[in-house]
Amino acid sequence: MAELSDVRYKWWLGDLLELGILVAMLVFMAVIYIPRSIWDEENEIRDESRFRMENVYDILSFFETLTGDRTADPLLALRVINAARDSLTADSTFLGPRHIILDGENVLVDMYSGYGASFDTSFGYFRTRKDTLVDTVLTVVRFNRELSLNDTSFVRLEEIDPFLEDTTLVGIPDTAISTHIEVVSYYESYMPDSSMLFCPLTNLPYIVEAGEEGLKVESPIVKSYEEPRYLLFSFRAESHGSVENAEKSWARF
Repeated sequence: MAELSDVRYKWWLGDLLELGILVAMLVFMAVIYIPRSIWDEENEIRDESRFRMENVYDILSFFETLTGDRTADPLLALRVINAARDSLTADSTFLGPRHIILDGENVLVDMYSGYGASFDTSFGYFRTRKDTLVDTVLTVVRFNRELSLNDTSFVRLEEIDPFLEDTTLVGIPDTAISTHIEVVSYYESYMPDSSMLFCPLTNLPYIVEAGEEGLKVESPIVKSYEEPRYLLFSFRAESHGSVENAEKSWARF
């Protein structure tokens, strides 16, 4: 009877030991991966907040360029610069001193010729793509008077006109099709909206200062921000910085 009790005891002891090892492994993995996921989330929100602050600063800067005035109202600035971009898209001649009507109010703006390009590059994601181009290549033979012999050149079809007008042209004996891959850089533009005026973490509006010393956009997080996560862990965030007179606080170091 005693031997049977010992066997049962050892069996339960073995199961408890395996269970303890499994729990220890789960705790170990949690201690490693949960903080890592929280840090990644902190970095993601910080980067998004800084991206929004840059956008708010650009919105205020464009408003100042168009109107000649500074404003601490980013929503007003947003509506004006977006309306100006829409007007220029609808009418490419929408340049010079122009009037924009917003809720019955008349806003005078000075539309400069490069506004569209500046807007699209400031509010756009830089992208690259690979295009496959097909060219018609012509074999052009010309007479070289200095060497008294024929020279052969390979010219793309869209560049052939000057060669056709050349008095030394002997002929075009061959035409071929050529393909090549070209890397094209461009901006995928977007229209900034009112969501960019708020911190993605606290949903509070960014602090805007517009005075004689210039423009400043600052994170609304004044004290350390903290949220409990998974009982034992916490999400923490400090101020995401500021953009003052085009200088980013996070780019100083």
